[in-house]
Amino acid sequence: MAGHLLHTLHYLASNPGWTLARLQTRLRPPLWLRSLLGLLLPPWFGTSRFRSVYVVTYGRSGSTLLTGYLSHLPGFDIKGENYLFPLPLADAQQLLADAAGLPYGGREKPASPWYGSQSFSTVQWKRDVRRALLNQLYPLKPIPKTIGFKEIRWWYRTTDADFEQKLNWLLNVRAPGAVIFLTRDLDKTMSGAWWAQESEEKRAESRAGLEAFEVRALAYAAAHPERSIHITYEDFCADSGAAQRVCRLLGVRFREDVYKQTLGEKYSYPSHSVNACE
Repeated sequence: MAGHLLHTLHYLASNPGWTLARLQTRLRPPLWLRSLLGLLLPPWFGTSRFRSVYVVTYGRSGSTLLTGYLSHLPGFDIKGENYLFPLPLADAQQLLADAAGLPYGGREKPASPWYGSQSFSTVQWKRDVRRALLNQLYPLKPIPKTIGFKEIRWWYRTTDADFEQKLNWLLNVRAPGAVIFLTRDLDKTMSGAWWAQESEEKRAESRAGLEAFEVRALAYAAAHPERSIHITYEDFCADSGAAQRVCRLLGVRFREDVYKQTLGEKYSYPSHSVNACE
C-alpha cells in the first residue's frame, strides 16, 4: 500500500502537465451546473435565436477577426480552431445506426456475433456528442447561450459528396445552428503564411481545392438562407454592411460601436500582432 502510494506520488511529480489536467478535470463544475448558469447569467435579452454558430472558411481568410466580432455579440463565445475534431463523430453515428438496424434476430443473446448491437441508440449518441463538445470547448465556465467555433479545414476534410451532410450534422448537435461562410480574394489569401511556402505544383493543387470549397459554400448558403450566410473579408472590412447582414441572420441587434471596437483590436498569427484589416 505504501509502495503504491509512493509510486503514485512520484508519477504525479514527474508529470506535472498530466497532473494539472487531471486535477482540472476532477475539479471542473459539472455540465448541468455550467449549463444552468449559462441560462441564468446575463445577458438576459438580445441574444441570438441560434444556439450554435460556426465559421466555415480556410486559412488566412480573416476568420480570427470574424470570430472576435461574433464573441462580442450578446451571449456569444465562439472558439477558435480545433482540427475539426467533432467531424469523425458523424461517421461514428452512421456506423451505430447501421449496426442497430441490422435485420439479425437474437442479438440480445451472447451467442450472437452482434450481441448487444440492437441497443445502440443514435439519439443517445447525439446527446453524448453534445456533452463532449461542451466539455471540450467550455470546460470551466458557464455554457454561453450561443456556442461554436471557427475552422479552416473544411475544404480538405470534406468533399462534394459529404460536405452538406457533415455540416448539417454539426449544426444539429446543438440545434438550431447557423453557419457563416467566410472567403477572401485567393491571390491575397495565398500570398502569405504557409501558402507562400508551397511548391508551384502544391499551390495549384491547394488553390483548386479552395475554389471547389467556395463553390460548395456558396451553393449551401444559397440553398439554406434561413441558417447560413456568405460574406467576404473585403466586405467585412470595407464597412459595417456585412456585419449588419450577419446580425440579421443571427437575430441580434447590430451595434456600430461593437463593430468598430472589433476592427480596432489586434489579431495575431502566429506570433506577430497586426491590425484587424491590414
